[in-house]
Amino acid sequence: MKKLLLYLEKKVHCGKDVRYGTMLKINQKKSACTIIQSNERGFTLVTILFSLAIISTTLALIPTIYRLIDQQSYTDELSIRQFFHFLSNEIHENDFNYVQANTIYVTKQTGEKIAISSYQDMIRKQTNQTGHEILVGNIHTFIVEELSYGIHVTITTITGEIYAKTFTFY
Repeated sequence: MKKLLLYLEKKVHCGKDVRYGTMLKINQKKSACTIIQSNERGFTLVTILFSLAIISTTLALIPTIYRLIDQQSYTDELSIRQFFHFLSNEIHENDFNYVQANTIYVTKQTGEKIAISSYQDMIRKQTNQTGHEILVGNIHTFIVEELSYGIHVTITTITGEIYAKTFTFY
């Protein structure tokens, strides 16, 4: 009982002796649930199940991710098709003049002269030898052959794909 009175007289606050500012040595009883030795290391069932859940989810998503990464891009093909459509309209709506050095020369009904030619890695359109309207990019070669009934255009992209189309006059 004396110990209890001494203990209460020290004015204990959160395990600290208020008068002296030192920590009290209070022995706590160890129960079966809180005994953990500091040298024990290992995995619990929960951590193993958690890691298995992460690994299985990742493995399930790998084929989907691979399909997204490996999907082909059709932007080059679509831009070449759009260029062929544009070129067909230019040839049929205007007066075709001639082909010289892989350049197509067309004269509009207003008298403007249009030149469609290769420039660096793109195909451009110039009106009256001015301007720089880019029609297609990522082009390796642009070959134009004049035929008796039209023109034949062959385009090779930077990736090595070859596109060709023949435009007939009517």
